[in-house]
Amino acid sequence: MKVFFVYTIVVALFLIIYLPALHILTSYYFFIIRLFLLLEFIILSILYISIFKSNKSKQFIVLSICFYTSYWIYNFYNSKFSEFDFIPLVVECLFFTLLIVYYFYDLIQHNFTIPLYQLPSFWISVAFLLYFSGNFFLFLYSKSMINEPGFNEQYTIIYSSITILKDVLLCAGIIVNKNLIVVKNMDTIPTNLNLDSFQPFNKSINP
Repeated sequence: MKVFFVYTIVVALFLIIYLPALHILTSYYFFIIRLFLLLEFIILSILYISIFKSNKSKQFIVLSICFYTSYWIYNFYNSKFSEFDFIPLVVECLFFTLLIVYYFYDLIQHNFTIPLYQLPSFWISVAFLLYFSGNFFLFLYSKSMINEPGFNEQYTIIYSSITILKDVLLCAGIIVNKNLIVVKNMDTIPTNLNLDSFQPFNKSINP
């Protein structure tokens, strides 16, 4: 939840910078979006590093961060500053779609104590799976369809609808996390409990 909180702060800061860039910082508009994509990839990767139990899975995600960052730098220096390249975005969507599917598989294999719908990580993963898989083909065909009449309106409707559903599911994850903390606190044995004073048998009974 700490990593998720950091992600929320980054999104909020991005919106604060992104909105003025539409009218004031036009030349830096695409740079801000590209920078956000890199930060989003790194933060979400750290989120799943903290979730996965297997060291191999964690090492794979760390390597993926290194490869994606290297590709992001290469793509940034080899693309026009005034244009947005959708390829890094498509790569991000494909990576997290496959990673989250594998996380669900790993969760089913090793979780035997808590129902999946009671896990905050489950709802957070469902939210991002919907977001990345739902926008994958939208981003994939955006470069070739961006100049088509009416595409911008369709793009806005599809992207906004999926983003709203993602945010609703993320809120569900926060609510589930709050309820899970309450249940854990109720199940905790008090630290000041004196077990020496507990007498299950009546001492007055003679053998």
